[in-house]
Amino acid sequence: MRLTERVHLIGSGEPDLITTDRIDSQVYLVRTADGLVVIDAGAGRSLERILANVRDDGLDPGDIRWLFLTHAHGDHAGGGSAWRVELPAVQIAVSSESAAWLARGDEEATSVDRARAAGIYPPDFRLRPFDVDRELVDGDRIELDADLALTVLATPGHAAGHQSFLLDDGPRRTMFSGDALFPGGLILLQDTWDCDLQAALRSVERLAAAHAEDLLAGHLAPVVGQAEEHVRIAVDRIAALSPPANLT
Repeated sequence: MRLTERVHLIGSGEPDLITTDRIDSQVYLVRTADGLVVIDAGAGRSLERILANVRDDGLDPGDIRWLFLTHAHGDHAGGGSAWRVELPAVQIAVSSESAAWLARGDEEATSVDRARAAGIYPPDFRLRPFDVDRELVDGDRIELDADLALTVLATPGHAAGHQSFLLDDGPRRTMFSGDALFPGGLILLQDTWDCDLQAALRSVERLAAAHAEDLLAGHLAPVVGQAEEHVRIAVDRIAALSPPANLT
C-alpha cells in the first residue's frame, strides 16, 4: 500500500489495513535510489505475506538492503530472526541497548514474557535471537541516497532503547515514531520494567519539535500530510500537566 512518493505500508496487525498478522506492528518500506529500506520487522510469523505485499507494490524484496527497528518489543523486532534467514544480505540496525537483548533473545529484558502472559502474544510465541549489523545512537544520520536521509532520535518512555526515525526527502519530513506517539495524540504506557512516564512525555515533546508532515506510527492508521494536528493534541495535554491519552 503506497502512502507517499517514497513510503509504502507492507505489514500491519490493524484489521482495517493490510493485515499480515494480528500481532505485527506496522511495517513500512522506503524506496530509495540505492535500494529499499524497511522500518520494523513485525512479529516474525508473517514474513512471507509481508514480502508478497512488497511484490504486489511492484517492488523486488531482493532490493531490500536495510531493516531499521524502533525498539525490541516482539511485535516490532520479533521478526528479525526470520528476516535474517530469508534475506541474509539485509543489514539490521537498532539501538545499542536493544541490540544486546535481541542478540541473546532476552524475553525478560524485552518484556516478551510479560506480554505473552497478558495474552498479547500467543502461548507459543518466542523471541528468536539474531545478530544486529549496526548499533544506532541518538543523532545518527544515515544517507540512504543522494537526496534522502534518515535521522535517529532517542525516544525512550514506552520502552528503554526506543528510537524514532525522521526521513528527510527534500522539504518533506516523515516521522516513524514506533510506539512513542500515535495518531490522535496517543501514547502507550504499560506495566513493564522500562516504561517511564516522564521519559515518554519528553519524547513526545522532542518529536513535536521535529515538525514532520507525516506521522507513521507502530499502530493505528498512518497520518499523511496532517501530522502536526495529531502531535498538537499530545503536546497540549502535556502543557496542561496531564499525560496524553493512552492507547488501549
